[in-house]
Amino acid sequence: MRWLERSEGPLGYVVLALASLVEYVVPPFPGDTVALFGVFLAATAGWSAAWVYLALNVGAIGGGMIAYGFGRAVSSPERRPRWLCGPRSTRAIEQITARYEKHGAVYLAINRFVPALRAFFFVGAGIARVPWPAVVLWGGLSAVVWNAILLGVGWAVGESWDEMLAWARAYSALATVVVVLVIVAFAGRAVLRKARGSSGADGEPPG
Repeated sequence: MRWLERSEGPLGYVVLALASLVEYVVPPFPGDTVALFGVFLAATAGWSAAWVYLALNVGAIGGGMIAYGFGRAVSSPERRPRWLCGPRSTRAIEQITARYEKHGAVYLAINRFVPALRAFFFVGAGIARVPWPAVVLWGGLSAVVWNAILLGVGWAVGESWDEMLAWARAYSALATVVVVLVIVAFAGRAVLRKARGSSGADGEPPG
């Protein structure tokens, strides 16, 4: 961070773009922290807000498309790795494809608001073979809106890096709780459906 603070100029903006990109390739990478620091520099250290915004968006779209390319590469049965060729994996891929056919635009549009799991939205789009222009459109829209919010927070909070970091951590914690609740709800619904199906089958009269 210290180095970045002293590196305003083309190289600094490239680093911001790369940080935003790498987050989609290596999900544990703290891309949001680096992005937030870039916004902080724009608000307090004279960095160009327009260039910071552009770098973050280009990086996010580029990283998302790399993740999409990976999903697309394993979507074909002929090129699919062996560990994705079992019956369970095949059923999971079929379910992902069906969900993206119905709600693919929504998944891509919310990806930037879901910490840690963003890359998987694009991998899923690749597996489902969503056309790449739609991926760029909806994934790009998500990045544009999210990064605009980051810039707004940067100007609202002003010169307090600690407040910006606290805001990011609070949002991340809240988003994680929401994601867990959604996963639990879907898992519970799947269990109930399976239980109902089993009870229905057990209640069938003998032939």
